[in-house]
Formats: sequence, structure tokens, C-alpha cells
Amino acid sequence: MGFWEAVSSVFRKYAVFSGRARRSEFWFFYLFNAIVYSALLTLSYIILFAGVGGGSLRSLSAGLGGFAFMYILFLIYALGTLIPTLAVGCRRLHDINRAGTFLLFMLIPVAGPVFMLVWALQEGDHGPNRFGPDPKAAEAAAVPVREHRRAPRPASAERHDSAARNTPRAPEPAACLEGVSGSFEGCRLLIRGTIVAGRHPDCGIRFPPDTRGVSHRHCQFSIQGTSFTVTDTGSSCGTFVNGKRLLPNQPAVLSRGDTVCLGSQKQGLRVL
Repeated sequence: MGFWEAVSSVFRKYAVFSGRARRSEFWFFYLFNAIVYSALLTLSYIILFAGVGGGSLRSLSAGLGGFAFMYILFLIYALGTLIPTLAVGCRRLHDINRAGTFLLFMLIPVAGPVFMLVWALQEGDHGPNRFGPDPKAAEAAAVPVREHRRAPRPASAERHDSAARNTPRAPEPAACLEGVSGSFEGCRLLIRGTIVAGRHPDCGIRFPPDTRGVSHRHCQFSIQGTSFTVTDTGSSCGTFVNGKRLLPNQPAVLSRGDTVCLGSQKQGLRVL
């Protein structure tokens, strides 16, 4: 996850305390905050020293006023980022399978921040844990078609017309889903061919085993040419497209911006 992607992800999930956050998301956001804080404080002291160095009462008054204004901006930004800072810290703890209440360790002088630093540096759990799927593996898990090395071709297979051999292959069609709520919130899922979503270990889009409302094999996404469809495979709690429940085994065509919910609004995916 890149710098701006991490920052936008934290602000997009402003008050989301559920799910997991990678180390890159956590630390890039803290770097962004450090840059903003440093810029505001530096600018405020530049304004103050410029006013003091002016040598007049008017310049001193302007310098103090500018310093006070910049300090107020600093406080507003600090208060505005308090909730997302706590939220991403909570999700970072979830990534190493610790409850968000461990953030209270920060209240312990000296030892508390040291514990939090050690936890924030730890690598997240591989695979799903009790707080959701692995954010690193979410995109990879959604690709049903894997590339394999082809076996060496026999000599007879090389006897092809040169024009046919040089004809470029058409790119394989693909679609992209983005999690808007639930287990895959903030993750992008690449869809090629046909892929099943559900709680079964064989599913391409695999939800945690204890996800309520999602069946073992809940629904099926399929892309053929320019047609992208979703089919409910007889799930217990239903599959919804833009709030409308689908009939079992009846494919529904999806368009950009459509929202697919599995079982309830808590497990939502949007077509990009």
C-alpha cells in the first residue's frame, strides 16, 4: 500500500474500528500526521519570529496574532484526526489478533507507548483471524485464474503460419469489486472468469468462518466478454443488488457503481 493510498484509506474509514490494517496503512498515516504537524508548527514559529524581529509594536502584534491563528489550526487538525488515528490503531492491533482495548496501554507512562510501538511493528497474521480476512491476501484471493508455466511444446507444434504466430492475444476480461462494508471493506477484489464467494475454504472470495448471513457458497461472480454478472447460488439469507433480492440461480447483470450485498448490508461490495 502506497503513501497516498494509505492516507486516503484511513480518512475513508474515518470512524471504522472493525477490520484489520496493514503496517503500511498505519505507519504511512502517522508519517502524514508528522509532516502536517511539523509544517504547522514551523510556520507558526516563523510568523512569530518575523513579528518579533520587526522591531515595532505593530509587527509584534501581527506576529502574535499569526502565531495564535496557526496554533488554533494545529489544534483543529489534531482534534479532527483523533478519531481516525484511534481507529487505524485499533485495526492495526486487530491485524496481530489483539483486541482494540489494548490501545488503553497508551495511558501507562513510558511502558505503554513502548508496548504499542512493538505491536505496531509486528507483522499481521497470515490468513483470516477473528477480526477479519488478511488485508494483504484479500486481492490475491479474489483472482480465480492463476498463471501456470506451459509445458514445452513439441517440435511439430512449431510449424505454424508466421502471421498466426505473431497475432497478439486479446487481454483476458476482468472486473473489479471494492469492499464498502464488512469483511472486505477497503479491499479491491479482481475478478476473472468465474469465482464463488462464501465461507467455504475453496471459495475465491473467502469470508471468515463466523461471518453471519454469508453461506458456505453464497453467490457466484462471472465475467464473459463485457458482461459481468452475479448469481445467488441458493444462499440462506439472499444476495441483494442495489437493495433488491435476487432469485436463486438467476444471473443479474452488474454495471459500474452497483452494490452487491451478501446476506445483509453489513457485507457490501461495489462494482468499480
